[in-house]
Amino acid sequence: MEPQPRQRRASPWLFAACVALYLGLIGPWLISAASTLAVAVGIVLLVTLLVWGWRLFGSTFTQGQ
Repeated sequence: MEPQPRQRRASPWLFAACVALYLGLIGPWLISAASTLAVAVGIVLLVTLLVWGWRLFGSTFTQGQ
């Protein structure tokens, strides 16, 4: 039998770096842009980070139930 490949989870450090980059540089610039498309992209990136965070840390918060 061949061993099962391990599922690779994204690193919490990578998530933290992406959140810091979004909050410090990209997010404020996109959200306050004059272009509707830029604001939409900023909101989509924010939602993507929220979903990624929920998938990465969601089981940690609901494990006791």
